[in-house]
Amino acid sequence: MGAFRVLLGSLHYMGLYIQLSVSTRQAGHGEVENHISGNAMFTEVPHDMTAHRGQDVEMACSFRGAGTPSYSLEIQWWYIRNHLDWTDRQPWTTNEVAPEEELPKDATKISVVKVVGSNISHKLRLSRVKPSDEGTYECRVIDFSDDAGARHHRVRAYLQVVPEKSVIFIQPPPPPRAAGSIRSWLFTLREIDQIVPCGRHLFEKP
Repeated sequence: MGAFRVLLGSLHYMGLYIQLSVSTRQAGHGEVENHISGNAMFTEVPHDMTAHRGQDVEMACSFRGAGTPSYSLEIQWWYIRNHLDWTDRQPWTTNEVAPEEELPKDATKISVVKVVGSNISHKLRLSRVKPSDEGTYECRVIDFSDDAGARHHRVRAYLQVVPEKSVIFIQPPPPPRAAGSIRSWLFTLREIDQIVPCGRHLFEKP
């Protein structure tokens, strides 16, 4: 009877040990998966900027995917015409995962670049910007490393276009008429009966 109790106790502790071992392995595996999926991030993002009309503009966007094996990455540039006060109400989390259908109806795709690897970058260049170019520009990266489906990451920046710089030419006033020999138009007359300074030269008041 005593031997039977010892055997039952041993089996009970063995079962607890097996359960703890399996739970520990599953927890550790989950931590590794979360760590790998958490590595995906933007390494370079565009920033809000102000440009003068006719100026060339460049926006940079770079992304590092999750994991080391090579897989497909796609980077897209979109243009969304809206006002700055509208963008202030939008979420601007740099590395958020965003569904594709969140893009507004008036969004226009500008360019697409695809690579097979774990890093991707693409610069958007706008030549001689004009007021109609003002709006929000979105860099969207589609990450195909997840077996569950593609992940969409996005970052946005607002471009404001202001009028060209105005160059003002100030024409000097014509020299005042005065008696005497004046060799410089810049001078000051003083109401005194003597020789007075006249720019860099002198003249005698009559």
